[in-house]
Amino acid sequence: MNKRDGSLTPPPTKASLRAWWKNFTSTQKFKRDPTNNEKEPAISHVFGVPLRESLRYANVQISTATGGDRGDLYIYGYVPVVVAKCGLHLKEVATEVEGTFRVSGSNKRMRDLQTVFETPPRYGKNLDWKKENYTTHDIASVFRRYLTQMPEPVIPHNLYHHFRNAYAQKPFVQEGVINTFKILIRSMPRANQYLLLYVLDLLSVFSRKSDKNLMTAANLAVIFRPGIISHPDQELSPEQHKLSQEVLEFLIEQQDMFILDIPPPPRNDSILIPASPATDPDPDLEVYLTPSESDEEAPKGGWRLVERGKVRPTPLRSSGILNFRRPASSSKP
Repeated sequence: MNKRDGSLTPPPTKASLRAWWKNFTSTQKFKRDPTNNEKEPAISHVFGVPLRESLRYANVQISTATGGDRGDLYIYGYVPVVVAKCGLHLKEVATEVEGTFRVSGSNKRMRDLQTVFETPPRYGKNLDWKKENYTTHDIASVFRRYLTQMPEPVIPHNLYHHFRNAYAQKPFVQEGVINTFKILIRSMPRANQYLLLYVLDLLSVFSRKSDKNLMTAANLAVIFRPGIISHPDQELSPEQHKLSQEVLEFLIEQQDMFILDIPPPPRNDSILIPASPATDPDPDLEVYLTPSESDEEAPKGGWRLVERGKVRPTPLRSSGILNFRRPASSSKP
């Protein structure tokens, strides 16, 4: 074999081959070692799998308060447990932490946390952050990892160019772009709609406090673009990323225009058809959207579920904080 300078590379010696083989076999043994904490879970049901499959194993319900004194709830849909748990905690404790999504967490703690969300039967639903030592950067990094490891971004590949073309159209008319984006979002698979709206809501909460956390909508768009709007044909073309980042920045800034535009799931939503008893929706965990700049508590007597199609939620300029609480009495949708 020739080196770059034209000289010949000497053939490998028996000693060098033995050393290579010893290193190779020890590495393989390390990977197979059940006590090794460095490896990823053997079978993944949450990370790196299609969104619908992830939801079948680990999902929680998201709803929003309709406003008023009655405590009505309006069902939005379902998101993966890892998204809801991490998103809720970050909204509660990290909105004023500088560089929340930009600074990476500890690789070991991130692997441990990912394993929690991959472990049946609860898949992290009973995770108590107060009893753990994860930092906000660990949690934010795992949140990002879930999105970037999905086989397809939140905005499906077949709609990638439609979002970009709508935003790039000249002259730029904001109302027209918003209306087109509403149509495009409604054309997405239902699971993707819910996830997109949830993530946009989370990012908008952080962008509104960018004076403290330095996470502007533009900065967040750069960080989250790969997991939300990307395409394999253009990932190796950095010059194409800028337009996608602008699309995502616009979605974050205008998220309140989209969040109330999506209808609730049907009673027998095919997203949640169980593959086994372990995949049934968890009756003990509900996730409710309430105004993000409010400490609103449940009204006296608790929340009640509104019959589908009868009541629309009061538009919230900034809906975002997620609070875990059970309705006093309700029938599950």
